Amino acid sequence: MIRNYSSAHSAPFVGRTKELIVIAERLQNPECRLLTLTGLGGSGKTRLAIETAKTVAPQFSQGAVFVALQPLTRSSLLVPTIAQAIGLTFYGEGELQEQLFEHLRDKQHLLILDNFEHILDGAELVSQILAYAPGVKILVTSREALNLMEEWLYPLKGMTIPLSTYATPLEDYEAVQLFLYHARRVQPNFDPVDARESVIQICQMTAGLPLALELAASWLKGSGAAQIAREMQCNLDFLSTNMRNIEERHRSMRAVFDQSWRLLTENHKLIFARLSVFRGGFDTTAAIEVSDVSMACLAALVEKSLIQMDGSNCFVIHELLRQYAAEKLEEYGETEATYARHSQYFARLMLQHEAALKQPQQIEIMHAIEYDFENIRLAWDWAVKNQQFAYLHDMLNGLYLFGFLGSRYRETITIFQNTLEQPLADPALRGRLLARRWGYLQWWYQVDYDEALTSIEQALAIAVAEDNSFEIAFCHLMTAYILISMERYAHALPHAQSSKVLFEAIDEPYYVCWALHRIGYIYGSLSDMAKVNEYTEQSLELARTTHNRVALFICLYNLGSDYLLNGDTIKAKHFGEEALQCATDSGHQSQIAHALSLLALCAFYQGNYASAQEHAAHSRRIIDGINALIFEPYGHSLLIVLACLREDYAEGIRLNELGKRHGTSNTDFQLHYWALATLSCGIGNLADARYYIQKMLQLAEVGGQPATTMWIVPDVIYTLVEHDPEKAVELLAWVLSQPDEALNWVHQWPLLNHLQTQLQTMMDDACYQIRWEKGEALTFDEIKTELQHEFRDSSTAAVETTQPRILTARENEILRLMAYGMTNPQIAEQLVIGAGTVKTHTLSIYRKLDVANRTQAIVHAQELGLLEA
Repeated sequence: MIRNYSSAHSAPFVGRTKELIVIAERLQNPECRLLTLTGLGGSGKTRLAIETAKTVAPQFSQGAVFVALQPLTRSSLLVPTIAQAIGLTFYGEGELQEQLFEHLRDKQHLLILDNFEHILDGAELVSQILAYAPGVKILVTSREALNLMEEWLYPLKGMTIPLSTYATPLEDYEAVQLFLYHARRVQPNFDPVDARESVIQICQMTAGLPLALELAASWLKGSGAAQIAREMQCNLDFLSTNMRNIEERHRSMRAVFDQSWRLLTENHKLIFARLSVFRGGFDTTAAIEVSDVSMACLAALVEKSLIQMDGSNCFVIHELLRQYAAEKLEEYGETEATYARHSQYFARLMLQHEAALKQPQQIEIMHAIEYDFENIRLAWDWAVKNQQFAYLHDMLNGLYLFGFLGSRYRETITIFQNTLEQPLADPALRGRLLARRWGYLQWWYQVDYDEALTSIEQALAIAVAEDNSFEIAFCHLMTAYILISMERYAHALPHAQSSKVLFEAIDEPYYVCWALHRIGYIYGSLSDMAKVNEYTEQSLELARTTHNRVALFICLYNLGSDYLLNGDTIKAKHFGEEALQCATDSGHQSQIAHALSLLALCAFYQGNYASAQEHAAHSRRIIDGINALIFEPYGHSLLIVLACLREDYAEGIRLNELGKRHGTSNTDFQLHYWALATLSCGIGNLADARYYIQKMLQLAEVGGQPATTMWIVPDVIYTLVEHDPEKAVELLAWVLSQPDEALNWVHQWPLLNHLQTQLQTMMDDACYQIRWEKGEALTFDEIKTELQHEFRDSSTAAVETTQPRILTARENEILRLMAYGMTNPQIAEQLVIGAGTVKTHTLSIYRKLDVANRTQAIVHAQELGLLEA
């Protein structure tokens, strides 16, 4: 029981479990005699203080006493207000303050002084009470700290909120719990499952502020959750109520904020309004540069709970309060000038970051850009809108490197694409954007490569006209990337070589490293393995010295793959582990997925199938999480093979259906076709098995190692059993007699045992033994010749018949998304292109397929096999 506080009409107390524990512990600490809960109006300070007091009140012989200070108009009323609350009646002509001290001297009270912020000039009384009454502890709620030596602070933030739409289960989050309580008061059958995204948006926009959640939920009497979320984004006055028994200061968020605003000095008001231009957090330097704030002013705004310190010693403003401050900035007439300073500051900062991203502090800088990303995006958008091209030039390359190094491909591409769709009076900027829009950021996604090449050619022409050596070299490197993606390796080589020479001439070792790596990759695709190792080793050495972590990872990954496919699993695992450590240090999710997939394949070779499954599954989860639309590394294909070894073909089919697209490397594709050939054998689909074997053999002939050809031989055996059992026995004998680790897996595949039993029953013992011995004596070259004889002669015609190629790469891309049920705007967003471009491609698809609409296009494409995996 707490004196002077009635909870008869209060709602149940929801959440704040952690806060209750911490505050109770502090009040039980003998050294803590004054604890102030600070926070925004509506953050639930009063209710939290009451709930905590209920827990600790029994420890005070005179219990807890609630003292409401909100009605006070001046600090001189503090003494009689406290006296009335504790039941003290003044007598005679003595000094009232002395009588209060004397009364409290031997008492053991917990005094709860609620809403102290408007009478802070009376804070000295609190200090005096503590001095005169050693058995008294005081719990204060205030929007601003009392600034007393005895004071312990507990800044109160919002309730826990779901950070993304993927958060589950929703009702584990305190903000959701509170919203649902109030929602079901006005709409008893409200189900968060039906309005999941809107509920999450409401919780995020309120930042878990209890009053804002309650006000938002009250609108469910006549609005849907989605409409409430939309209104909250643009209308601060939406969060209000006309309930009669809610005090005026809590009837709207504007009323709450108005009260805090009135307590500010004129200078603090202006500074706080200027700070509204920041999105997310901001550090001291940014605040000083943009808003001309002093450290003392920042501290004062923190003390007044208008800004908060986050875990990284930066500042944040509650989103609703930021909207309020933005209105005030408009009233001051300083909006555009403040945004101009904001854009200029982050442009300079990104220029500094660009150089630092190529230095040892790369990871630290990546984290800094990640933290500032929303501010950087805002600065970019403002510069585009106001044609501040110098700012855009300053930000461009740092933003590009961040997108590439930090797995933020989609956001960065979108920024560049949106800018290119604006009228740009700066040709040099347009050229730089074209090079980066279609460069090796876009290489991670399937594109219309002809369109990409045209854009790079335009960028190169602009760079030549500007005599910009760096951009010329960059365009050559980007051209090499795109030609590699098109498998035009011979054409890519001179561009990569030119890039290397030009970057060396202007002393850009960071980019020389990339050029070397691409040259090595191209030689690998041209089957010149000696030069692969030569250039990759050079790139690896330069990556170490230039702190080019992405290039370092890719070199380690590629060398690990090469060693693995050439039979050295020990070295392969060593490079794979170093690659994983490198990726983990940088936090690069796509790289982590690739390193795990390499280690999965190493474990598979070594017969450790449990580890192979674990690494591959982990890799797959990461790829799903970042929605990397082109790269599905070794791990995905390996999961299909592992499912086949368990004879869980249903899982293999499910995994295949999950697949989107596959990597641009020859080995990625060979693994993919091997997995699908193995799956086709397991489910008895002979035609598909032959098709995938043919595809893999084509790739192996262009740029495959012996191991990749060995993988497919067990699948070949399945296709031969019915029409050439003698040859099947020979290949089976060869496979089972091979010590090569690349074929360890066949001993775990039950289907091969079934085939051996089947062949033994089909042939007499003598014939079977003769063929078996002949097979054991076969060489690898003879095996290759046999495969070519069986599959190569008719493979080209068969493949072309099975998989007609009448659409461009982009058209195939759009056709598949149409088949998934996406609308044109959804396709445009997914592929980061304009809606008009999607419509143009769609009409071309209709024309080529001779159809009139989407449904007909999808049906006819299925008939032609265009939608097959």
